[in-house]
Amino acid sequence: MGVGREDVEILKPRIDKREYRRIVIRNSLQVLLISDLDTYKCAASMNVSVGSFCDPDGLEGLAHFLGIAYLFHPINKMGDYKFLHGGRTNAFTASEMTNYFFDVNTDCFEEALDRFAQFFIKPLMSANATMREIKAVDSENQKNLLSDAWRMNQLQKHLSLESHPYHKFSIG
Repeated sequence: MGVGREDVEILKPRIDKREYRRIVIRNSLQVLLISDLDTYKCAASMNVSVGSFCDPDGLEGLAHFLGIAYLFHPINKMGDYKFLHGGRTNAFTASEMTNYFFDVNTDCFEEALDRFAQFFIKPLMSANATMREIKAVDSENQKNLLSDAWRMNQLQKHLSLESHPYHKFSIG
């Protein structure tokens, strides 16, 4: 998967015993790998520089939709595999980026990393999965409508300049 490893110093507290490695793949995306020998866990995270500010007009929620698609990708079945091997998987969407990540027991990390990569190599968007993910984004938005903090955020967005990306719909 990786074509290069950029040797950059990853700053961490002295008490942090985990090992970190950054890999840069051919398309310049970066993957952060973390090993924790005390808990026998490994993790990986990929940050993509596309968030809700990048959603095209008429496709609001697209960046978050792709985060949901990652969670339910039919080829790698990340959630099932992670759960069976002591791990978890998730994603979140921010204004200018989307982050995909997982952790798993160290003895299953290599296979889990391959499964993680499959979403980015062969993203499948079947009609059934697409409708399920659209409903998941809508369901999350409906849940947020009941939150005072979320409503305050939406009010701030509504009062911002319409021409600014902050004004757009976002969830994540």
